[in-house]
Amino acid sequence: MTDLHLLRPYWLLAILPIILMWLRYRKHGQDEKRFKDFIDPHLLEYLLVGQTEKKRITPLNVLFVLLLLTTIALSGPSFRQEASPFAGDDAGLMVLMKMGKSMSSKDLQPSRLERAKQKLQDLLEQRRGKSTGLIVYSGSSHLVMPLTNDGQVITSMIEDLTPELMPREGDELAGAIELGKRMIKQSAKPGSILIMADSVAESQLVLLENMKSTVPLQLHSYNPPGSDIDSGLLRTADIFATRPIEVSVNPSDIELLGQRAETSLTQLSDNGTSARWRDDGYWFLPLVACCFLLWFRKGWIVQ
Repeated sequence: MTDLHLLRPYWLLAILPIILMWLRYRKHGQDEKRFKDFIDPHLLEYLLVGQTEKKRITPLNVLFVLLLLTTIALSGPSFRQEASPFAGDDAGLMVLMKMGKSMSSKDLQPSRLERAKQKLQDLLEQRRGKSTGLIVYSGSSHLVMPLTNDGQVITSMIEDLTPELMPREGDELAGAIELGKRMIKQSAKPGSILIMADSVAESQLVLLENMKSTVPLQLHSYNPPGSDIDSGLLRTADIFATRPIEVSVNPSDIELLGQRAETSLTQLSDNGTSARWRDDGYWFLPLVACCFLLWFRKGWIVQ
């Protein structure tokens, strides 16, 4: 309850005229006591409708409670956060695909790179309508496509990507992560990063360890070679508290990738990245409805 606050606090100003109105009409009800000076008490009991001076649950008091509850509900009390209803559509996934010579290995037919491309196409199909971007890297990192909702554009561009197009051979994963982080930040959307690589150089591990605290994003790793997971890739997964997803002959690996991307979005929402305060004023509506039931009582309106 320490997070309790009001989304529309100015509605509470309406309580003041409600109190003044209640006091005024309550005073008029008490003016009936002046009849005691002119009418015998045993007769006055039958002449006054409702005997309001002897009752606490009166139409006036119930109406006052109704107005108070409605005003509090309109002020928007809130004590918890929820993901924005549009967060799922705006969540971005920046894919970092390694384009080194090792990805040309044919230990996995047709090759590690071609299998990674096929899986990326499947992932784009699964994420149809959601923002996805692509960065390729080896000795340097290069933006192929910023976050876009048109997966067909990325599909058409990855067909011609080969290690021979890269200016330098190597493994510049840290630089690719920095570029991916920057692109997600520029998009002003919540998002996560997917690393599609067969290995990670030992020289990158120290850099990744140092940058762990400066990357407020969820990272996922995908291993095209299969069960033979590179130790550097495992270490990278440990640094960013995740587990590599191994390639499979069925869509289970892509389904798992999609689930992890959605889970990371939920975690980002819990941290306030794409969350909003939930309006809990609706909890007062059942109380308001119960109070209104009294107006169905016989003689209640006469009072």
